Amino acid sequence: MKKNMIQKIMLTSFSVMLIGTSAGLATGQLVSANSNSQADTKDTLKVLYWNADDFNRTYGNQFSKNYPDTDIEVFAPTGSGSVTDYNSAIQKYSPDLVMLPPYDYQQMSKDKKLADLEPLIERDQYDMTTVYPGLLAELKEQGGGKLYGLSLKVESYALLYNADLFKKHHVKAPSDGMTWEEILKLAGEFPTTGDKNTRIWGLSSFGSSNLVMDIARTEGLTYIDPNTLKATANTASWKNAYRLSVEATKSGVLDERITLSGKSYLESSPFIMGRSAMIVASISQLQSLQAANSNVKNYKPFTLGMAAGPADSKDRKSTGYVFGSEILAIPAGASNLDAAWEFIKYFNGDDHANEYYKPNNSNNSIGAPLSRMVKEYSGYKLDAFYKLKPNFNSSITSYALMNKSPDLELDFWSILSEELTQVVNGKKTLDKATAAIQTQTQAAADKVAKAQKAKK
Repeated sequence: MKKNMIQKIMLTSFSVMLIGTSAGLATGQLVSANSNSQADTKDTLKVLYWNADDFNRTYGNQFSKNYPDTDIEVFAPTGSGSVTDYNSAIQKYSPDLVMLPPYDYQQMSKDKKLADLEPLIERDQYDMTTVYPGLLAELKEQGGGKLYGLSLKVESYALLYNADLFKKHHVKAPSDGMTWEEILKLAGEFPTTGDKNTRIWGLSSFGSSNLVMDIARTEGLTYIDPNTLKATANTASWKNAYRLSVEATKSGVLDERITLSGKSYLESSPFIMGRSAMIVASISQLQSLQAANSNVKNYKPFTLGMAAGPADSKDRKSTGYVFGSEILAIPAGASNLDAAWEFIKYFNGDDHANEYYKPNNSNNSIGAPLSRMVKEYSGYKLDAFYKLKPNFNSSITSYALMNKSPDLELDFWSILSEELTQVVNGKKTLDKATAAIQTQTQAAADKVAKAQKAKK
């Protein structure tokens, strides 16, 4: 990362040429503020993160091993588990690197408060050919057409299925881009007879209210407009989500993540034990299958199939069923842009990918695939996790509502659970439940609006 004086002078000249010919790059954006320091002086990378210990455990220690000439200074303005106001924190601490949730990435990109990464990518000829194309497209879309950040991983999901059960029961195997409605219809083709100790299930799910939220996220639905605090839980799309969830629950095709009799998590999972035909899961499920094969006595492995999905019914090439990970970005005018860029390059590169996917890697929880795509993990191909374009709109809306009040989503889940349980039990019609969900959701939003007004 350190450069001698001649290199730095050449880099400064190159930066000036870029600034003069490219649109809108601020003076000095492509050079480090350390360009006048001595060659034997360590770089200092200033990072804004919610917790210094967590940062070092997840990123800092590994980066320091590979870049010993760079000191990292972490600013943790809050102990609440998140940075609530990035604009104020950046103004106060002047960090070189920030890790943003999708909501703040979108807002700061819109306000031109982040450095455009594409000139840096071009300058260093940084290989982007194996970076998740759908994720790059979404980051550019949320950035107003420019790439202001890179996310080293994204919590994407795929439809995993037991190919042996599909063959045994003469059910057509899932295909890429299936919607929730199609997945549930497929689940309904499996028998529902027998008790929990002998039967199989079409789909592993947590039940009606959870399934509604899964469908809503996939379809990009929002139950409250975060700008107006008006409830939107009674639209045709929401009502369809309620209907699908209720019908699936009543039909008995969902295992509702019951616990089978067993001595461990692995033995108590219907899907892992070959008793559920499908599950929407992250790559951690692949680890569990491998663990079961090695650690469960007399385990009977099955042929695993994977399909990209669930997909948004409005666009089968995309899905909202993703959870935005930390987006690495550089604040506009950062004093040590080069060090921040080296950090971003490393954690989005092949070296980190090799470290991340090592067996029994204690530094990382392998719950999400990296944006630097790999062909396989734990002996399974990962294509299905990368085929659909992620859509962060649901994550952005959810984050915006959480900023209004952390209780709103909990209230909505509670309302859903109560109302849909009554529909499943035949005590309410779907129409009446939908009206009640809307009314109670609006009451919860009004309470938040009143509290906000009282603060002013």
